[in-house]
Amino acid sequence: VFAIYALFSVLWALVTSLKRPGDTVSYPPQWVPNPLTFQNYVEVLTRTQVPHQLLNTLIAAGVAALTVVVASSLAGYGFSRFDFRGKNFLLISLLGCVMVSGATKVVPLYLMLYKVGLLNNLFGLAIVYAVEFIPISVWLMKSYVDTVPMELDEAALVDGCSRLRTFVSVIFPVSIPGVIAVALITFVRSAQEFIYAATFLTETRVKTSPVGIYMFFTELGVEWGQLTAASLIIVFPIVLIFLLLQKWFVSGLTVGAVK
Repeated sequence: VFAIYALFSVLWALVTSLKRPGDTVSYPPQWVPNPLTFQNYVEVLTRTQVPHQLLNTLIAAGVAALTVVVASSLAGYGFSRFDFRGKNFLLISLLGCVMVSGATKVVPLYLMLYKVGLLNNLFGLAIVYAVEFIPISVWLMKSYVDTVPMELDEAALVDGCSRLRTFVSVIFPVSIPGVIAVALITFVRSAQEFIYAATFLTETRVKTSPVGIYMFFTELGVEWGQLTAASLIIVFPIVLIFLLLQKWFVSGLTVGAVK
């Protein structure tokens, strides 16, 4: 029942994207497009900024995911394997960061990006996304590394590996499911984020898909056919990436959940 509820909007978007402009607002609504047309997709791909905005989205989300993977995997390994003063306080502080609403951070982050010259910059936006998702990702990676036997570290150290080499050559490869889970969460959430992107990116050349899609809301009304076509084009690569990595994503989230 939930799947039908969730997928109905996708099905209706697909149906609407295959209609002529006049048929999208007809009453009663057409459940089967007649005639069937792909003109909306042609218009979106050839006469709008959607392909460029999709590329911007993939760049920002990809850089954020890569940054989070590197930072959270190293931090997760450190929290899992080392005991040091203030360890529990730092872990709780990370949870505190997650509890702060994103909307309350817009103005401070805007001022910080302005001072360092990273407004209207995809890498500036990627840094914001990375900082946003690092806290929860550190907890996920720590939980995953906790399930990796300590004997692997000891064997590597006996063979002469340093701690960093042990992490890179031994622990990181066996933590791939956790890494993919962290990367996917960051990538998908970053790709659909709107508030930060709308605030920090005001120039057309750097706008991401969630912001750019609002160009279909015009003074003369909503271009429903092109809006739904653009939405499906934007969602397709994100869903495809998730489906390809779903197996590792699920195992990465569930390992360490029970003992």
